[in-house]
Amino acid sequence: MLRPPSTPMFSNDSPVLQPEDDEFTTGLGNYSLVTPRRLSNDGNQALSPPPPPPPPIHNSDSTVRRPMVARNAASMPQSPSVKSIASSKRVGAVKPKGLNRVHEDPPGNQSTDKPTPSVHPIDTLSKKLRQQAMELTKVYEELEKQNLQIDAYKQQIQDQKRELERLRITRSKSMDSSSKEPTSTRATALGQQKRAAQMMIGTPSTGASLGQKRGELDRKLKEAEREKKKYELAAKRIEKALVELQVFQNDRMERLLPREGVSNQRENDMGDLESVLDEQRAYIRVLEEAVHLKATDFEVTGHEELLVVLAELRHTIYEQEKDVEQKSNLLVSTQQQLEQEQQEHSATENLLVNAQKQQEVMAQRFHEQESALHSQLDDTRRQIEQMSNHLDQLQGAATDAHRTEEALQSRLIAATKSQNLIETKLDDATRNIKTLQQQLGAVNTKYEEVKLQTVSLQEECTKKQSHLDEMNSLQEELLSSVDKYVGKVKKSRDKVERLEAELQACQEKEKLAHKQADDAVRSSDERLATLQIEVDAVKQREQQVQAQYTALQQENQRLESTLREMQQRLQNQAQENSEQQQEITTKQEKCHLIEEAAVELESALSTALRMILEKATVSTQERSSNDGDVTDSDDYTFLLDDSVLSKLRRTSEVEAYALQVDSMNEQLCRAEAECEAYHALEQHTAIQEKALEAKEALIYDLSSEKDRLVEVEKAYSDQVATNARYSEQLEDLQEATREQRKYAEELEFALENAATFAEQQNECNQKLNVQLALLETSKREQVGYVKTLQEQNSAFSNRFMKLVKQYAALLRPVAATNRSLQDHINRFDTELQNGDVLRLLQLFPALLEQYISACIGRPEQDHVTDARKRGQQSVNSVPTKIPSQRSIEWSSAKPRRCHQYLEMATPTWHPPTPEPSVSKTLESPVSPPLDATATRKPACFIATEKEEAQLAEQLELIRGAFQSYKEDVETSG
Repeated sequence: MLRPPSTPMFSNDSPVLQPEDDEFTTGLGNYSLVTPRRLSNDGNQALSPPPPPPPPIHNSDSTVRRPMVARNAASMPQSPSVKSIASSKRVGAVKPKGLNRVHEDPPGNQSTDKPTPSVHPIDTLSKKLRQQAMELTKVYEELEKQNLQIDAYKQQIQDQKRELERLRITRSKSMDSSSKEPTSTRATALGQQKRAAQMMIGTPSTGASLGQKRGELDRKLKEAEREKKKYELAAKRIEKALVELQVFQNDRMERLLPREGVSNQRENDMGDLESVLDEQRAYIRVLEEAVHLKATDFEVTGHEELLVVLAELRHTIYEQEKDVEQKSNLLVSTQQQLEQEQQEHSATENLLVNAQKQQEVMAQRFHEQESALHSQLDDTRRQIEQMSNHLDQLQGAATDAHRTEEALQSRLIAATKSQNLIETKLDDATRNIKTLQQQLGAVNTKYEEVKLQTVSLQEECTKKQSHLDEMNSLQEELLSSVDKYVGKVKKSRDKVERLEAELQACQEKEKLAHKQADDAVRSSDERLATLQIEVDAVKQREQQVQAQYTALQQENQRLESTLREMQQRLQNQAQENSEQQQEITTKQEKCHLIEEAAVELESALSTALRMILEKATVSTQERSSNDGDVTDSDDYTFLLDDSVLSKLRRTSEVEAYALQVDSMNEQLCRAEAECEAYHALEQHTAIQEKALEAKEALIYDLSSEKDRLVEVEKAYSDQVATNARYSEQLEDLQEATREQRKYAEELEFALENAATFAEQQNECNQKLNVQLALLETSKREQVGYVKTLQEQNSAFSNRFMKLVKQYAALLRPVAATNRSLQDHINRFDTELQNGDVLRLLQLFPALLEQYISACIGRPEQDHVTDARKRGQQSVNSVPTKIPSQRSIEWSSAKPRRCHQYLEMATPTWHPPTPEPSVSKTLESPVSPPLDATATRKPACFIATEKEEAQLAEQLELIRGAFQSYKEDVETSG
């Protein structure tokens, strides 16, 4: 037994439905149908067995199934299992607002239990998606604006860098020109330095400073982070909407698919779907084969309508599958859009990170430049002012937020009251509309049932007219079965008594229902005045529904016209098929002619082969007689024998006979299969005739009982309608109270959330105030540190510049004889004119090295002559004094201190090792040779003492300056 399909599928190969349009042929190659006619024409297959009896129907309704009418493509047939589940859900509880039907039946087939939903969930979801799309477009526009601003800032930074490079170039050129001009002074260098500082700080002509632009960049980055949070919130909303869509699609698929009570069916959805589709295809194929067989056996011509109905069902299901595929494609596209948006968000994050890195690099560069300290001070002051303004704005915003919260709470209370009133009115109106729609549906269904009954009665009348003669012949047999009829009458009387007892029980139940209805009437009399006003609105709605009904009837007529056109197309296709069959017959005749020509060719070729073979035998005999030698036969000479030729002919004849036998066996198998199918159909028709006779007798008995019971049902239908009306009103009241409770709970929850949000906002404001106070204290400390650093830096630069000038003046007479030392002193002078302290600190150790090397590298004779000259000068001016041992010790300790200082200033430099004679004389000042020289030449020692004292003072000054600079650096670090 095959299970009836929940949704029949469309077949493209059926002989009835082969339209010319492409609407029925696109995408339907998977569904194939093979009829018995095609089986008999195409292959050697046997006919299919007789069709099984109709499968059991799951639906509890016992109404006669009416022929299908052409429907709109959007209408969707529901399976019996889905209908039963939906009806049980409606009877048990009221359906929530968010879960409406996926597809509605047309008004002709609309059930009385399914009210039309007020708002479709797809519409709500589409509205949400549109709102979120608008938000995303706004977000993208703001992102593009910010990217443009960032590009403009980058371009400004590049322009400022170019200006700085240009200033450096001009500065280097001015330095070169100043080095060429010997009369330049420190005033020009200071003027240039002031101009460079003004260019770095910024003037009204040059525009905003780098520090201001840096602050603007910080502010823009903060705004970008805020907007990034907004974008993340929008992405979360979109993800929620996608989840809702997925849930909606899953519910729809579960409703479309038949449920057989299997709990773990979701794990193997694809396999179940394929099995269901295979079963549906097989069941449709069996149905069509049975229709064809019955039509050919009983010579019925109206079976094409059934096939048209099946084709329409398949077409509707194919369109439904298209809709499902389109929705899946939409889901995939939305997911891709989400991924693209996430990628764009990640790109924006990367841009922000790169901007932060660039900002850090710029900050390091600004810290390295000492000239930017003044601009940083101004920027910090401005930022403090901006932060104070921002604090004031935040405080004002907080007060405004508190006021708006209070106003919103008052508005919420008023809105909830008005919404409750509106919802009560809307619920009453929707209930009245539902009842009216149910009544309309019931009237339509009854009208269609009456139509079907009339059609069935007409068919029965035609059948009865054909069976009148048989009934006349059977009248005598019916007279003999009067006794049986009397027994049936007794049974019917017993049934009537039992039904009367049931009626009494029903009357008692109705009395109880009347009592309950009276109580409900008392409670509902108060609301009749308000309902009467709404009845007028419902009447207007009824008029609109009637107008819609007329429009639907017009659509039905249009669809009937389209059906007629389709039938005409099918007839045209049948004519085309007949023409094709004629062409096939002509082609078969041509094939027969070609086969006859081939047979003639074979006979001609056989005669030609015989002639050739005879000629070959004659030639071989002549050669053997002429030569007299016996030669071995070739590989192909055995074919010339008559026995071999006869054997070959016999084998060919045997093969042809075997082929004929195989074809005859196949024809016998076909004939046997056809005979078996014919006998089975005869048995089936006999059984059906007997069943029809029994059913006719039952129908005659039941029609009389039905006429009597219809009157009873009419009497009770009015009472049941009133009871149902009052029960519906009571249910509506209960639903309204439940909804009001739910709404009150939701309002309480919203108020609690608002209170928690306000508390969190207050806490955040307090934290921000604390952080702002900490920032102000830290900024004040930084300002103090900056002032101290500036003072120390200015003091150090002044002291160092004085020291360097003194040292340069001292070294110039020494540099007159040394070219390299003179070059160093020239460089030193240029840097003095420029006022670059860092460059002077870098050049000072090299100048000391050069001076020491020059002092050590002099010949001793020159030193002695210079010492004599200076001694004579000192003798003329100052009386001779013997150098004390203390001065000698100082002279010996002097190079050591100098060596230590040089190691501290330049760790890579190592002083040249002095000659052994000089070191010995310096390390042993008390030795007798030194005393002799001191006693012999006191003027030389006096001159050297003066030079050494001057050098010692200068070195001590330099050492103190370096130590103070080192301490300043450590304290600032």
